[in-house]
Amino acid sequence: MRHAAGYSREQTPTMAALLFVLVLETVAMDLLLRRFGLPDLPRLVILALDASSALAVLGVMVSCARRPHVVSPDALRLRYGRMFGLDVPAELIASARIDRRYDEKRLVRLSDGELALAVSSQTNLVVELREPIEVPHPRRPWQPVRPAAAVRRVRFFADDPAATLRAVAALTTTTTGERAP
Repeated sequence: MRHAAGYSREQTPTMAALLFVLVLETVAMDLLLRRFGLPDLPRLVILALDASSALAVLGVMVSCARRPHVVSPDALRLRYGRMFGLDVPAELIASARIDRRYDEKRLVRLSDGELALAVSSQTNLVVELREPIEVPHPRRPWQPVRPAAAVRRVRFFADDPAATLRAVAALTTTTTGERAP
């Protein structure tokens, strides 16, 4: 059985407000540039850059809504839109619990053997692993590639943490049908 665990509900109002402001700013900038008589070519370049910012925010909103975390019989797939994806094999999952934190400073954080995948600076589920898994460091195109980090704990956010916890907990059974410690 597959369980799709959304994570975009918390950030959608903020992203929608940002999108509205970007569209409003694009229109206002075009009106101002026309008012001051800027030639068409530079004005259209500025308009295209402004519009691309709005499209980027819309793209993040849509990709986060359309690409949820997925719990399947063989793995836990964690995502943040098209920007991050990690498959955690079911046999590596030792336990899971709800643990709400509101202090994450980054979208993806790798430190001290822990991966945190936050939404709106928060995580609400923790998965402990039986053995470490390699996670590539997130990077921007201009940054150098860093070696992957080994993590034994994964923190992430789900819109419905209780339902996601039930789905992940079902993966912690051993092949004999007994609950894993």
